[in-house]
Amino acid sequence: MKKLVFALILFVSACSWRSPNSQFYMMNSYGLKPMSEKSLNIAVAKVKVPDLLDRSQIVVYDAKNGQVDILEFNRWGEIFPDVLQATVVNDLISYLPKAYVQRTYFDSAAAGYNVNIEINNFQAYKGEKVLLSAWWQIVNGAGKTLVKKQGKYEAAVDGKSIEDLVKGQSLAVHQLSADIAQEILKL
Repeated sequence: MKKLVFALILFVSACSWRSPNSQFYMMNSYGLKPMSEKSLNIAVAKVKVPDLLDRSQIVVYDAKNGQVDILEFNRWGEIFPDVLQATVVNDLISYLPKAYVQRTYFDSAAAGYNVNIEINNFQAYKGEKVLLSAWWQIVNGAGKTLVKKQGKYEAAVDGKSIEDLVKGQSLAVHQLSADIAQEILKL
């Protein structure tokens, strides 16, 4: 009888255990100021990222011990390359409100400007900063490279929560998008 009661207690406790609820995040482009009213046609290709970041889980670095944490229950709403692509598209729409900006998976002959981005490094440190390093280029519809640059961006993380970390990551991507918009306006 004692074994049956013990087995029943184990079964009930196993059934009542739940993993924590996952939290999902997206970057936003709220509050960005327009740079120009030019009518442009821009296509932003899927962003290339290092394998470590090619996932839906948020990745956090620890500067003290060199540890990388992949947060199982704190996730992006899409896989990270798609979050970056959507953020750059939304940023460009904010910076260039008269432009037609779209997501694409390959260079488009119909677009006046194709933007290709490759992230070299995107390190997020809770309560400290975000470091972003990326190669990016602007290609015309005929496939000719018009601009090719490497940018390094840093944004403060003003708190220790995941929400604060995501805000810092958004700020770093806004800086990248602003550089791209400014280069397009020079062409």
